[in-house]
Amino acid sequence: MNHFNEKGFIKMTDQTTQTAFEFLMTGDHEKLIYSAISKLGVPKRHPDYDDLVQEGRLVFVTIFRKYPQDPLAEPKQFLAYAHKALYRQLLNQRLKTKRLQDKHAVADETNEAGTHVDALHNEVVDEALLIEWLQLCNTNEQRFLIGSVRDRMTPTEIAERWGVSRQAVYKWRSGLRKKLANVLGDND
Repeated sequence: MNHFNEKGFIKMTDQTTQTAFEFLMTGDHEKLIYSAISKLGVPKRHPDYDDLVQEGRLVFVTIFRKYPQDPLAEPKQFLAYAHKALYRQLLNQRLKTKRLQDKHAVADETNEAGTHVDALHNEVVDEALLIEWLQLCNTNEQRFLIGSVRDRMTPTEIAERWGVSRQAVYKWRSGLRKKLANVLGDND
């Protein structure tokens, strides 16, 4: 089975999708999805569980399509690869969703007093550490540090904020890492 066209791109045919779903439903292959979701720590009673199962099925089809060899030729090898890839992709999606929720969330006023005090203490410590690190940085490194730590932005978002390329932001990050490695005594 060849999943690639003459230009080396993956063929996006209904037959490939059908084959992937049939393979997923064969035997206990669908357990890969449940295993990956379990590994993420999401219980069956979680409100997003069914959505994650559906998402896992779609991700499985994508993995099936992108697999460089014929998945049906060596199914055990493919299933081992698919399990890891499925877990990673679902984890990345959950982290991205969480980051977006954190970014747009309003502070929850129902926090218990102890939890609120602990969170406030951690925030003060984090802010003090951030201020200490900012004093070591040049302007661009400060922009990266504030964007990534305080505002939880990706390098792409930081680049858009400051009107520079992602490569420039990666240079800022590299300079910051070197300075922090020296300060933290990690001179490897």
